[in-house]
Amino acid sequence: MPPQLHLSAIAVELGDAVPLADVAGDPELAAQLPALAEGGMAHCRVSGRPVTDLAAAAARAALAVAGDPAVDSVVYATDSPYEQTATKDLWQLLTAAGLPQAPGVVVGGSASANLAPALRTAHGLLAAERSEAVLLVTADRITDTTRYQPVGVTVLSDGAAACLVGPEPRGPGYRLLASATVVRADATEVSNSIKAASLVKTGVTRARAELDRRLADPGRPFRHLVTGNYSLATRTFLARLCGLDLTANHAPDVAGTGHAFSVDLLAGLADLQERKLVDPGDRVLVLATSPRSWSMLAFEYTEG
Repeated sequence: MPPQLHLSAIAVELGDAVPLADVAGDPELAAQLPALAEGGMAHCRVSGRPVTDLAAAAARAALAVAGDPAVDSVVYATDSPYEQTATKDLWQLLTAAGLPQAPGVVVGGSASANLAPALRTAHGLLAAERSEAVLLVTADRITDTTRYQPVGVTVLSDGAAACLVGPEPRGPGYRLLASATVVRADATEVSNSIKAASLVKTGVTRARAELDRRLADPGRPFRHLVTGNYSLATRTFLARLCGLDLTANHAPDVAGTGHAFSVDLLAGLADLQERKLVDPGDRVLVLATSPRSWSMLAFEYTEG
């Protein structure tokens, strides 16, 4: 039987907050300022540091929160263009995080939903190598493209987040109950909003059905839904597809942060914990989405 997966010691590192109107050299973003403001966006996070520096800062902070435990492996999730190669980026991260001898693996290919494959990889390491502590790090930084993201009507931000994953709880955190992912790699980009919404609806609905099939108690309700920092209309739509209303959605500081890829999801879980909005036994549903994949992660909050 595979080991349980517990997630704890979440730490977040973001770029500097910049008003959207002050973002330079991005005419596509400038043209969408009214739509972004209507969706609740006011700032994005911009960093001049390499993405590996952001990742290392989050990693060091997570390790400090956890009491600097021994780390068996590192899973690094990113969808940013590599500054050199995946291997050299990983080496830079491990060295800067103070873990130059830790085995590491790079995970990507799911854009803002990279948290899901990163957790699957970490879970596999716990099972295959009987690891006690896997450091999961996700980081992304925009370098040569617009920050405007039409899918979700949002603005992309630079940032990183890290957490410790293990078979036993290490203080307050979340236990993974089940997960499910639906992929449509063959889907084509469409400008028609109705067709785009239909694709999302099919993906999320199928993922929720598969998640319920895998949950031991699918009828037990979720207290919170954590999503990426998308526009208000997008988050309302996603909440309804998940069978919840917007009051259950937790996407902290949409206006001040923008959408920092998978960082949003770990930041949302950390914020629930820090603001004491979860009690032991509460279920939290995390929806990780990209234009061609939809993942659902069911967690239960524990005090360790």
